[in-house]
Amino acid sequence: MKRRTFLQAAAGAGVAATGLLTGCGRSDAVPQSPVEFVPGKALPWMNWSGNQSCTPAWRAAPASEAELVNVLVRAKGVVRAVGASHSFSAVVPTDGTLVATDLLSGLVAHDPATLRAEIRAGTRMHALGAMLHGVGQSVPNMPDMDYPAMGGAIVNSVHGTGQRFGSMSSCVTALTLATPSGQLIDCSAERNAEVFHAARTSVGALGIISRMTLQNVAPFRLVETTKIETTEDVLAEIAKRCAMHRNFEFMPLPHSSLCVTIATDEAGPHDTPAGEDDPQAVKSLRTLWQAVGWMPGMGEAAYDKLLTTFMAGEGTQVRVGQSYDVFPHVRVVRFREMEYTVPAEAGPDCVREILRTIRERRLPIAFPLEYRYVKGDDIWLSMFEGRDGCSISVHQYGDTDHRAYFAEIEPIFWKYGGRPHWGKIHTLDAARLAALYPRHWQDFHTVRRSLDPQGRMLNPHLKHIFGA
Repeated sequence: MKRRTFLQAAAGAGVAATGLLTGCGRSDAVPQSPVEFVPGKALPWMNWSGNQSCTPAWRAAPASEAELVNVLVRAKGVVRAVGASHSFSAVVPTDGTLVATDLLSGLVAHDPATLRAEIRAGTRMHALGAMLHGVGQSVPNMPDMDYPAMGGAIVNSVHGTGQRFGSMSSCVTALTLATPSGQLIDCSAERNAEVFHAARTSVGALGIISRMTLQNVAPFRLVETTKIETTEDVLAEIAKRCAMHRNFEFMPLPHSSLCVTIATDEAGPHDTPAGEDDPQAVKSLRTLWQAVGWMPGMGEAAYDKLLTTFMAGEGTQVRVGQSYDVFPHVRVVRFREMEYTVPAEAGPDCVREILRTIRERRLPIAFPLEYRYVKGDDIWLSMFEGRDGCSISVHQYGDTDHRAYFAEIEPIFWKYGGRPHWGKIHTLDAARLAALYPRHWQDFHTVRRSLDPQGRMLNPHLKHIFGA
């Protein structure tokens, strides 16, 4: 039975058992008012998840570095860059100048001897894989979605999973930064090193990256195996799982003993696809939870029982292909996300406490968590600076208020020394963030003030998190 079939069947069984249809099958679309297009009138912007918006006075789309520099020099008000609009935190909104990077895309140069490639920062990840493959290269790792522009991925330290692999920022060996004053600064570990260390994860506070050089590897094929397993069994041997596989992550299901495991390895000649990926599965989970989870004293048990019953015969799903086709998954269900990275060794205890809190406080949550490992780096404001990390994400559906749920869970991350993902929802201010980055917080701000003394890149959110 395919995963889609069993979830639909489980949801149907739950509805039949309770006789209650109210609230099931709601659309996850975020209600939006029609946009009136009036010549000369500023147009609103909204992010992918629908929780951030603004109406900038000027929207620019430079197609070259010269145009980008001109935009920065002429810009009015606070300047912010936007790529795929996939950040959940308020890193983009401005009522001043919004700079779209879509036209700053493509391959600039490549070196077949070193497997390095220079790309423009507006290049989207979904275009990057095939583009690099065409010159005999591939990024060593990717996130599980390929929508972001590379510039946004770098400044927010976007990452995949795998104990041997760092974030996307760690693959950058050089970059060019356009500053608010109109300078173009080429930097690397050897040239303008302090700017380089600050710019590889800057939340866009230093200027706008126009291009970057990536350290790549030769193209490779992957086989990804997805299974339904027991969460505690996985946690009990998490070190073994991570050592066994090139990439490993799992997604615990709240109010259930089960999880989805995703193990990825280099493909062999006999690996063949099996099963089907269902991008709508998380909606079916919610339908099932709405059908039985409300029942006083027995809702959680009924939900877990139904999931266990229908998942018991669920087979393994296998995807095989080029790395850039296997790493990402389709994301069609809108959601909001909070993610913190705790020290790698604290991961199991942290996720257990989150799941226990959801269960004991009867939080009405059906969206799976996400649990990943990332290698440490030396990037000043990277979530992985100075330590290997375990990144744990919690999600809420896009048409449901996330604030109460996230408020319950966020203090658990603080307890374990977690650092928030810059592009995802959190409530920390400058004082608390500074304590999480004791080695280079002040170094970063020394560079920031030197490049943007007037704070032209700082919207209210950045002023809050940086104390500027």
